[in-house]
Formats: sequence, structure tokens, C-alpha cells
Amino acid sequence: MLIFSKKYNNWSLERIIRHIAYWTFWWLFYTVVNAGIFDEGSYSPWFLFELHILPLKLSITYFTIYYLFPKYAKDNKYPIFFLWILGLVILGGFVFRLIEVYFVSEYVISSEVYLKKIDKSKFLSLNIVYKALDLLFVVSLVLIIKFIQRQIEQERKTKSLITQKLETELNYLKHQLQPHFLFNTLNNLYGLIITKDENAGELVLKLSEILSYMLYDSNDKEIPLEKELACLSNYIELEKLRYGNELTITYKVDGSPKNHKIAPLILISFVENAFKHGPSDELMTSWINISADIKENSFRFVVENSIDEEHIKKNKQESRVVSGIGLSNVEKRLKLIYGEAFTLKISQEDFYKVELTINKHELSHSR
Repeated sequence: MLIFSKKYNNWSLERIIRHIAYWTFWWLFYTVVNAGIFDEGSYSPWFLFELHILPLKLSITYFTIYYLFPKYAKDNKYPIFFLWILGLVILGGFVFRLIEVYFVSEYVISSEVYLKKIDKSKFLSLNIVYKALDLLFVVSLVLIIKFIQRQIEQERKTKSLITQKLETELNYLKHQLQPHFLFNTLNNLYGLIITKDENAGELVLKLSEILSYMLYDSNDKEIPLEKELACLSNYIELEKLRYGNELTITYKVDGSPKNHKIAPLILISFVENAFKHGPSDELMTSWINISADIKENSFRFVVENSIDEEHIKKNKQESRVVSGIGLSNVEKRLKLIYGEAFTLKISQEDFYKVELTINKHELSHSR
């Protein structure tokens, strides 16, 4: 498929050699075929004959593929294009016959066997049709290559546009998350400052590390899983400082994150949602459990949080699980990045649970 997909912007030496090789092949091919069929293996007359016909084949072929094809294929005007080709090969058939009868047989080839095959008395005969079909055959082969090249180029452009659209949408969704996260964290910081909490300084340090990650490390489509988990750990520490003993938080990671990658800022949305809905004054004990299980074949991330009875009644009345804009955005991002290679389960009974699994072939490995 390399010959079809390769695109040239100028007439390089390689391109010229390929064209010369292509036409040399047809020159020798027709010489051998015609000599075998019409002249019992006498190659020299047909070698000269094809040499004199070659400029006609070249002219029609290059006029078709470098002028007609770009002009009409661009706007999908194929009926007009094929009418042009039909007219060209018919006209070429007449010119082919003229060269054969009034030039080659008069001035180039004197072989009696060859001259008998020309039969000048029957100029307007099926010979013209045969010549036209001969030209059509040569032009069609080159056109097939051009059609395939055009199709490959269109697919390449389509994929490029889709990729650009996806990247734009991913950036939009990701940037939606960042202001939302910063707003919540700055509110937390404000609360600690006005109460003169001694943990305010540590919160600022953790926040600066998270901001560094968001600004500089999360711009790639995929980043090391270690960095995503480190950012997550900092965020959890921020929330521990905020809630203190009011909230029980557990966070564990099973398996090694080394040599694995993941889309950035995916996991933090689930955790942020848990902290948003988990703590409640109505509960004697509020809790959040976060776990990551890293295996060779998959990555599994689970977030569970307590919910109060009022929240449960509200969701039962609505007959759905309220996920909020954060989870809605991250689910869109997951679909754009991983397609069908992930599962996201959100369930609610006496507690709220989010479970994300990413399959091995989409959890990229570092090289």
C-alpha cells in the first residue's frame, strides 16, 4: 500500500525513476504481446512501433490524471470526467491508427510481415476500437491508483479533523474541571484562614503541587499513572485538613503504577464528587473509601461514600443517580479517549459508589 499512500510535492528523482520504470514496463509488455500474437516472435518491428506510440499514451494519461482528474474529482463531477475520458480514448484511437498507417509503416518499419498486418485499405475498421480500448486500459490502471490515493488522502484528512475535534472537546471538558476544582479548594482555604487554622500553610503547599500538575503535567493526552495518583493523594490530603475528624477517609493503592499511563484529571472528578456529597451533618459517621487496583490486564478505580436519608429519598423520587456536572464531563472524556474500552458503573443504595475499569490495551504502557 506504500505506492498508493505516498504523496509527492515535486518531481523528485525517485518519482521520475518510478514513472520511467512504469512506462518501460508497458513498452516491453506490449512489444512481447504483439510480437507473440501478430508476428510469430519477431520483436524488433513491434519494439519500434510501441516506441512511437508511447508519446500518445503518455500524453493522454498525464492529461487525464494531472488535469482532468483534479479538476472534476474535486467536486465529484464524475459523469463529466468519464465523458472526457471516453472522448479522449476515441480520439486517441484515431490518432493511434493514423500514426500506425501513415507514419510507422511508411518511415519506420519495412517488415513485410508487419505491413500485411497494417492493412491500409481498411483504415476505418475495428482496429480503431481496439486502439481506443488499448489506450483506455493503460489510462484506467493509472486512474485506479489515483482514485485509491485520493481515497487514502480523504480518509487521512477526515481522521485529522476528527482528531482535532476530539482534542478541542477534551480540552474544553478538562478546562471545565479546573475552575470548578479551584473554586472549591479556594473556598476551603478561605475557611481555614478566617479560622486561623495552622493547617492553612500546608493546604497552600498541597494546592501549589496540584496546580503545577494541572498547568504543566496534564497537557498531554496521557500521563504517567504515578502522577495522576500523586495529584489524587494531594487532593485527599487537602480534604483531610478541611474535615479533620468529622470524616473518615481511607485511600489505598494495590499494584505498581510504574510503566502505566492514563488520561490526566480523570480520577480526581470521582473523588471530588464523593467529598461534595459524602460528608453530612445528618450522619453520625461520614466516610469515603477510595481504592485503586493496578494489574497487568486492567486498572480498576473505586470510590464509595456515605449519603444521608434525605439524599436517598430525593434520588429515589427522581428515579436516577445524580452525578453532577463533574461526573458528566469525565464520562464524556472517557468515551472520547477510550471508546468502548472502559466501563463506568455508578450505583446508589445505602451508599454511593463509582467504579471505573480501563482495559489493558487502552491503559497505555510507557516505552
